[in-house]
Amino acid sequence: MMSLMLLWRILLFPITLLYAAVVKLRNWFYDKGISRSTQFDANVIGVGNLSIGGTGKSPMIDYLIRYYLNQDYKVSTLSRGYGRSTHGFRVARDHDTADTIGDEPYMYWRRYGELINVAVSIDRELAVPQLVGFAEQEVVLMDDGFQHRRVIPSVAIVLTTYENPFYEDYILPSGRLREHRTGISRADFVIMTKCPEHLSESDQVKIRERIRQYTNAYVFFTSVEYLKPQPIFENELPLHNRVIAISGMADSAPFEKRVRHDFNVLLTHSYRDHYRYKPQDIKDISQELGDDVSLLVTEKDMVKLKEFDQLAEYSCYYLPIRVKFLREEALFLSQLDSMLKNYVQ
Repeated sequence: MMSLMLLWRILLFPITLLYAAVVKLRNWFYDKGISRSTQFDANVIGVGNLSIGGTGKSPMIDYLIRYYLNQDYKVSTLSRGYGRSTHGFRVARDHDTADTIGDEPYMYWRRYGELINVAVSIDRELAVPQLVGFAEQEVVLMDDGFQHRRVIPSVAIVLTTYENPFYEDYILPSGRLREHRTGISRADFVIMTKCPEHLSESDQVKIRERIRQYTNAYVFFTSVEYLKPQPIFENELPLHNRVIAISGMADSAPFEKRVRHDFNVLLTHSYRDHYRYKPQDIKDISQELGDDVSLLVTEKDMVKLKEFDQLAEYSCYYLPIRVKFLREEALFLSQLDSMLKNYVQ
């Protein structure tokens, strides 16, 4: 009996062919120089994916921010600022919120503040020159820039998840790929994210062989490291074992799995990616909390929920995460630095 997924892909196949043809033509225009691409004399690292959402771009950008700050670089992040209420080029300032610059950029700004420049703009080509002085010791981390081909990055890092690798996926709308699998040939690094922490070397070799069918890029493997939950508000209320778990992201499954492992989860609420919480949402959430029930959310949701003072009387925490390389982290960083140095010479 034909599976529902296969039937769905067959039904969507005509639309998939049309979408694939349009994307292929667009990429051909860029490859042949018909459509304009700009290559800056600056360190621009593009972090993106082939699929729609949920591959772990934000933790990877956070990882790179911390690394380059430790190397005494001037660091800037450049995002589209999806879901923000403002328009045009904008650099984060003290009065900004998740509403004015987007949840992920605001997360970087809240964590690092004046140590970095956090900018948002749909037009990355115009934004890059406003962020850099074209010196060797500075870097722009361009979020979700792999399909934004008007800017040629110094280094292209493409992420794909262990649970849904690009080489087993299909083009929209039959699957989640924004372009054909062969598009990954433009990548300098392919990083498989959200891997099991104890993924064996033999399994890593098999995955590398699958990826090598499409690209000669360097391949690395990372998992998610969950840190100690942190309070959202300064009310000194303890974190209870009974929690309501809330997430607004493209792939909430890993977060919910971790929370269920560590806590007694009474309810979960999964909102769409970049969801903007409304007063009624906060009212509904508040009714589910109590003296022995805490709210536990992702850091991405924390920066938006923190704006609602109604929650400050409850025990509200968020779960920070970090990227953790399974092996060869030093090799990744040395290769990355080498590419940047060769690019600016």
